[in-house]
Amino acid sequence: MFNRDVLLSHGFVEGRQLALDIAEHAMKAVDPYRAVLSRLSLNGSRLHIDEDVYDLDTFEHIYVVGGGKACYHQALAVEQLLGGRITDGFIAVKRGQLGPFMARDGALTRIRVSEAAHPVPDATCLRAGEQILHIAEQAGPSDLVLCLMSGGTSAQVIAPVAGVSVADKAMVNRLLVTSGADVTEIMTVRGHLSRIKVGQLALRLYPATVITLTVSDEKTDSIMWNTDWMSPNGTSPADAIAILERYELWERMPGSVRHHLEKACRLGTPEQLPADARMKRYMVVRTRDIFEAAVARTEELGLTPLPLTTLLCGESREVGRALVSIAREIVISGYPVPAPCALIASGETGVRLWREPAGEGGANQELAAGACVDLALDAPVAVFALDTDGSDGPTDIAGALTDGTTLERARVAGVDLHRALNEHDISRALRTCGDIVVTGPTGTNVNDIVLIVVLPTPAAV
Repeated sequence: MFNRDVLLSHGFVEGRQLALDIAEHAMKAVDPYRAVLSRLSLNGSRLHIDEDVYDLDTFEHIYVVGGGKACYHQALAVEQLLGGRITDGFIAVKRGQLGPFMARDGALTRIRVSEAAHPVPDATCLRAGEQILHIAEQAGPSDLVLCLMSGGTSAQVIAPVAGVSVADKAMVNRLLVTSGADVTEIMTVRGHLSRIKVGQLALRLYPATVITLTVSDEKTDSIMWNTDWMSPNGTSPADAIAILERYELWERMPGSVRHHLEKACRLGTPEQLPADARMKRYMVVRTRDIFEAAVARTEELGLTPLPLTTLLCGESREVGRALVSIAREIVISGYPVPAPCALIASGETGVRLWREPAGEGGANQELAAGACVDLALDAPVAVFALDTDGSDGPTDIAGALTDGTTLERARVAGVDLHRALNEHDISRALRTCGDIVVTGPTGTNVNDIVLIVVLPTPAAV
């Protein structure tokens, strides 16, 4: 999965190899294809999902809709199970995913698929939204709709409210993703500018029977936040306005956005899904799964795991420095656990841009770079930070693997790592050092994972 040859050709090789081993094992635990097939089975006409049973012969039509960076492999599993029973289907995947997935894993035959932009939506995302709405219009009370959801859906499939253009939505997304706002705050704002988000697609599908299968990319594995099309999240247009004001974005919003949110505040409570709605939501992959798998693999390799949090957040480079300070303490004093060990954290940090970046970068790259600048050249510490979908920020880089030699290798190559961080041009700097992690599209998408391997110093062995 990883570009091992490059990553293991320099630096603290023993620690790097252990970090890659833990990460590869953990990624297998969040494979959507295997997860769907482990939770769903077909016995004749009876579809079993956990303890629930659906008799497919009782439905006139079966439709499949979906979106997100893990959606393709969910759809492959659903097609394998249901085959010709599927009447029609449409999913949207992230631009650049489709070719690699088809070449590696095979093509979908019953479910139509298109690529759409992420994280800033464009016309392809609007067309995807129109396809989803078209299928929703076809679904009736005797039909079954399977909804496949994963991270990325909010950008890849859009249906803006009246008066808000695709360009307006793009501006909203662009400002939010560079503001330092948490993912749930971003989803709140986008949801109140949409005709399908915050449970509104569920209203359009009623009274069809709806099964939602989701791959979580939210820190707490909340079913509400991970089934955006089917679940109101308890927020209001006033909350969206408060978030935009908190990050000093309200005055920078397009006039159409401000007008709609202010009008929505005056209109009050939106329509609610009827109590007799036949809807069930299943989380087939949790973001916690990758955390727990990393802990288990660390133990198997003979290292002491130090599970820190599944709720990692904050400014990426500063989070990296904070985490590596724990590793440095372990090297110095053996607290809070002695080496050999691995610090494990998952979640999602952010990069707040105060000015236009000089180049490319991503949250995980900045985290790993921020961590390594505090390490001594001979520190027995390796820092691995990964975006699990294989694309960290607006790049084709999945993350970074750094150690105490990274800063020196950058200097020798004529790269000022501190300046690169300040200018948010970290991809070029880490590529020069040979410390970028490359996976290609992984087919899954849970929260980011950070692993810091700490081994004993030679004097302590």
